[in-house]
Order: sequence, then C-alpha cells, then structure tokens
Amino acid sequence: MKILVWDIPTRLFHWLFAGAFAAAWLTSDSDSWLNVHVFAGYLMLGLLGFRLIWGFAGGRYARFTSFLYNWKEGLTYVMQVVTGTARRHIGHNPAGSWAVYLLLVLGLLAGLSGMITLGGQEGQGPLAPWVPYWAGEAFKEVHEAVASIMLGVVVLHLAGVALESWRQRENLPRAMVTGCKEGTPDAATSSRRILSALLLLAAIGAGSVWYFSGTPITGGEHDAGYKISRSIDPRETPLRITETPYWQGKHHDLGAQVWKQSQIGSRANCVACHRDAELNVFAPAILPRA
Repeated sequence: MKILVWDIPTRLFHWLFAGAFAAAWLTSDSDSWLNVHVFAGYLMLGLLGFRLIWGFAGGRYARFTSFLYNWKEGLTYVMQVVTGTARRHIGHNPAGSWAVYLLLVLGLLAGLSGMITLGGQEGQGPLAPWVPYWAGEAFKEVHEAVASIMLGVVVLHLAGVALESWRQRENLPRAMVTGCKEGTPDAATSSRRILSALLLLAAIGAGSVWYFSGTPITGGEHDAGYKISRSIDPRETPLRITETPYWQGKHHDLGAQVWKQSQIGSRANCVACHRDAELNVFAPAILPRA
C-alpha cells in the first residue's frame, strides 16, 4: 500500500535546493545575470539553514538519525548493489545518505566562498567591508572548484537514483514529488507538516521581495573606479587601468583577436564595447561584430 514517507517541507527543500543550484550554475559566467546568481546562492544558504533545523525537527525520514550511516556502511551498500543483495530502504539508503551529506556540505562551502568572492571582487554583499580584493580573487578559485565538485556529486546522485529506481521497480523522483512510496502502515511518516511548509514558503517569499526590491547586485561596474582602486596592491602603481587586477580579471577570457578588431583597436578603447563608458557606467559589454 501507499504510505507517506517524505513530508512536504522535505520535498520543498529538495526541489528548491536543486533549482537554486541549477540557476546558480547556469548564471555563473555572466555579469548580466550576477544578480540572479547571487540570489540563487543566498537561497541555497537559507535552505541549508532550514535543512539543518529540519534534520532534528522534521518528519521521520527527514531526521538525520534516520540516515546516520558511516562510510563503511555506505561502501558496503554499494557492493551489495553490485552483487544484487542490497535490501530496499524506505528512506535514504546508506550510499544515498552520503550523497545528501556531501551536497549539504558542498552547498555550504559554495555559498560561503561565493559571499567572500562577491565581497572581495565586487565590493558588494554583507562581507564587503571585511574582505580585501586579493581574498575575493583567491576564493573565486575555491568557489568554482567547489561548484564543479558539487556538480559531479549531483551527477552521481542522479545516476544512483536512476539505478535504484530501476532496481527496486519504483519511481523515486515521483516519490519525492508525491511523498508516497509502497510500504506498511507502521513505516509511514506521521504528518505532512503543512504549516511548516507554508512558513518555509513565506520566509522564501519575504526574502525574495526584500532582495529584489533593493539595489541590484550587478557586475555592471557602476562603481568601477572604486573596484579598480581596491584591487591594486598598495606597493604597486599600475600605469594603466588595463594593468590592474580588477580589469584583467573582467577581461581574462577575451582572446588577442578581440583587441585586433578594427572597431576596438586598443584595450583602452572602453567605449567600443561599453557604450556608456563616457558616463563612467560600465554595463556588461557588447562586443562589436568582427
């Protein structure tokens, strides 16, 4: 018979966290989408804070104690899957539990390193007053590495879900939508926790309104002079803006052929790509057609 396994807040967390990571990944390389990228990062951190609480106060299978397996149990389960002797778990199996823990830890590291990067390189966010440019530059590498590792874990997690769905002859993604799986009445979760789900959605809604009603976080460099100056080592005196770390970081992915275009001709010709550069407002560049 069908029984309730995953309460509503757990399901909301699962899909919102997945969506936030996908949004952050897809907007990671564009200054034009920096505001969305940062919001997705904040959403991930907020959801992680909720999940930490829900790991102690949530439904039966949402609690950490229900999938508290050590690494040996996880490896043993993988071997049992290979040999065809692994038993079915109503909640998270030992291998899946380690995917959950890894994603929680990596999500936290990605969010925190992203905040440090934002504060150091863009001079924005809550950590901006305390993070120097060099720290933001260093943590950008950490941020990108953690995000890449997290993507790898996501791929492995999806592969594991597909394998278990096939092996157990049950649709696990659908179970995370409906909350129900086959089982006996004594194995069911006691409540859907509707009130907690509504409070979670209300908190996310309030946070979204607050974030998007404020000054947009953008890589458009409205304060380009400030950001350029804070990137300069006090012991050095660059002769050109194009020699500063901030400028070079923003243009590192442009090949030499870009600067050879007749419409540009020089790295100092800012207005060729930033049409509003004369107003000291450097919006995301529009490269001239070759």
